[in-house]
Amino acid sequence: MFISVTRLRLKGKRNLPAFIWYTVKSINQAKKAEGILYSSFNKEGWHTYWTLTIWENNQSMKKYRNNGSHLKAMKVSRKIASELESMNWEADHQPPWDECKERLDNKFGRKLN
Repeated sequence: MFISVTRLRLKGKRNLPAFIWYTVKSINQAKKAEGILYSSFNKEGWHTYWTLTIWENNQSMKKYRNNGSHLKAMKVSRKIASELESMNWEADHQPPWDECKERLDNKFGRKLN
């Protein structure tokens, strides 16, 4: 399995409507994507959002990432987010959210609370 985790922190509340719009469109795209095994969304407060997707392989994830609503969302996210982070890895199990957050936090040098 190919794991993809992202974290986005919005610049301000005025960006929330655009974020919600593009998130809904991207979720709908993911539900129909070839090779998707699992998709989940998590948030911290009103400004920090996480995604976890699990794919059959790296190629399936890239096909989703580089097309349609998700590609549009990535372009907009650069304008509305103060932080954008992601990481990928191969695994033989579905990682729990705690593991995903810990991996990303460690990659970007944050200490867990």
